[in-house]
Amino acid sequence: MLGLALASGVPVLAQPGVYPRQFRLEELQTQPGYQVSVYAGVPGAPRLMAAGPNSALYVAAGDAVWAIPAAGQTVRAIDGLSGAHSVQFVGNDLYVAVADGVLRFPNAITDDFVIRTPGERLLSLPAGGQHITRTAYVGPDGRIYVTAGSTCNFCIENDPRRAAAMRFEADGSGQAIFARGLRNSVGLAWHPATAELWATDNGGDGIGDDVPPDEINILKEGSDYGWPDCYGSQIPVDWGAQARLDRCGSTVPPELALQAHSAPLGIAFYTGAQYPGSFVNDALVAFHGSWNRNEPTGYKVVRVRAAGGHATGIEDFLWGFLDLNTRTTSGRPVHAIPGADGAVYISDDLTGNIYRVAYVGPRLNPGGFVQRAPGIYELYGENLANDPAQFGIYAAGVLLETLYVSSNQVNFLLPDRFTGDVTITVKNEKGTDEATLHVDGR
Repeated sequence: MLGLALASGVPVLAQPGVYPRQFRLEELQTQPGYQVSVYAGVPGAPRLMAAGPNSALYVAAGDAVWAIPAAGQTVRAIDGLSGAHSVQFVGNDLYVAVADGVLRFPNAITDDFVIRTPGERLLSLPAGGQHITRTAYVGPDGRIYVTAGSTCNFCIENDPRRAAAMRFEADGSGQAIFARGLRNSVGLAWHPATAELWATDNGGDGIGDDVPPDEINILKEGSDYGWPDCYGSQIPVDWGAQARLDRCGSTVPPELALQAHSAPLGIAFYTGAQYPGSFVNDALVAFHGSWNRNEPTGYKVVRVRAAGGHATGIEDFLWGFLDLNTRTTSGRPVHAIPGADGAVYISDDLTGNIYRVAYVGPRLNPGGFVQRAPGIYELYGENLANDPAQFGIYAAGVLLETLYVSSNQVNFLLPDRFTGDVTITVKNEKGTDEATLHVDGR
């Protein structure tokens, strides 16, 4: 059995039955149209990240915050921290969640990326316990939202701040429990269109390979999400003599149930312009990976389709770290965020790598449809048809006739039977993109 290895107080090594193996970039896989590279290496265990107003990437890593101004360049921006886990810029001020509180570093943008202004402690938090990391972000309302995980697998917490999301005023005052029943909600993100707070949550261990599910929740003020007594759609857990099985009728089911023990950590919504328009406002969730499941699971990044304000589907986005045949892993993803250039950057606290995933496939312009005559449309975009022989355009999965094809324009015929909102998909040798075309009745 492999023992637990720690870096900066954060578990970074897969446990029973899953062993580390050498990282090889060529083993990583993503959807067609995307390319992955190693952008930088960060000492320690990189966790949650943020793009700064200067376009540099900032990464929390235990005793330090690192700045990455460009590929292969790392600068120790802040040193001497204890359990730095999340970072966020509000204007030029940097907020850092550490093991026992939240610090603010004013005027943190410097020419050499080193932050010399002392950090101001805005608030203190309970430290230690089974879950030692803290996540803190300033919300759209200007208040600070913080999560602290449970001290145990299943128990009644003595401190109501554990297994909960808290809210504070901008100056750190006015502590209140915003939502409870959250065993370990590491990832927080506000949906760009609805401004609702989404959170990942890790279910308890020891009651089965497939229960309880991990979760994505939309947090509402005053709501109860069930832990330790309930999971999923108000299903009770008889975990011991203190279990409150009559509580489940008032708990909130998850927005999306995930494979148990996947260990979802960071969550972020895609808001960049480099990916296909169909990706905008979808969520990226990093699965850190299981440690006690008979068949390992996770160790990847997934895309949660959420552009409509609710989760409508989930698909793998970046995978290849986990090899089930050898029960080995070459990485443990923590956080995936869009950078200033629109590519997605992913932290890995096993290797210290920061990956960059760029899109190279076809991209439809938002609102890029023009009707030229009844049933005849022009579509505009980028990288549409490098080789016309490998290009196809589809309406609801039906191949359409094309009149003209180039890298940035396609003219096509749409049969009369297609009316209302029609999903138009383009495919070439590098990938796919899709958009909705509204067709009035003809």
